[in-house]
Amino acid sequence: MSDAFQIGPLLLKMSMLAVIVSLSLGFVAISAQLKHNREIKSAVIELLSNALVLAFLVWKFSYVLFHFSKVVENPSSILYFSGGENGAMLAVVAVGVYLTKTVRKKAIPVHFVALGMATGFLAATGVYHLLTVILEQNSMWYHVQQVAICAFFLWWLHREKEGLIHLAAWLAPVMWFAISQVYVHFFVTNREAVFAGLTRDQLMYYAFALLLLFLSRRVKPIGGTTDEETS
Repeated sequence: MSDAFQIGPLLLKMSMLAVIVSLSLGFVAISAQLKHNREIKSAVIELLSNALVLAFLVWKFSYVLFHFSKVVENPSSILYFSGGENGAMLAVVAVGVYLTKTVRKKAIPVHFVALGMATGFLAATGVYHLLTVILEQNSMWYHVQQVAICAFFLWWLHREKEGLIHLAAWLAPVMWFAISQVYVHFFVTNREAVFAGLTRDQLMYYAFALLLLFLSRRVKPIGGTTDEETS
């Protein structure tokens, strides 16, 4: 999405517009998912909105941390650059700390926060890939499959949300989502394999899926026992 259009004095890239639309519809999906719990819905939306703003600010201004000399030479570079992948990792850590402290302080049920995050993520991601299919012709089969994956897991969330109170209930679906990402990334144009025919992103998702499989075999099922307790 390299095309851009002008609104008054502002030049807005299509990619940025797609992100804004996707995030907006992500919050619409959260609101619809939690519509029967008004107080919880307001708390979760406020929490995730603040987390999103925090993530953006940390990602954007971490450029100062990672490129301090360039900022000293040209302070206006802060407006045009970000912290990149390192900044994104720092943003994830900052958001994790913020969510942990805020959820405890305000006593927001964790499963509602998880449901809101999963719903918003899947909806926003699906919409973004759909807009990419409409606006671009590159890697279309990859984006179409991503839309299908997000739609399927959104449907599953809506159907099973009443049972997603405990950690064990989340492990298997998240693991299968990670596996689906390993598969769908085979359809990325100009993919660069780094090990065993897998790209870096695929290896990350594969390792995450294995971790979740390991945890799923050790987390105590509801009303049951772990493998170690039965052996």
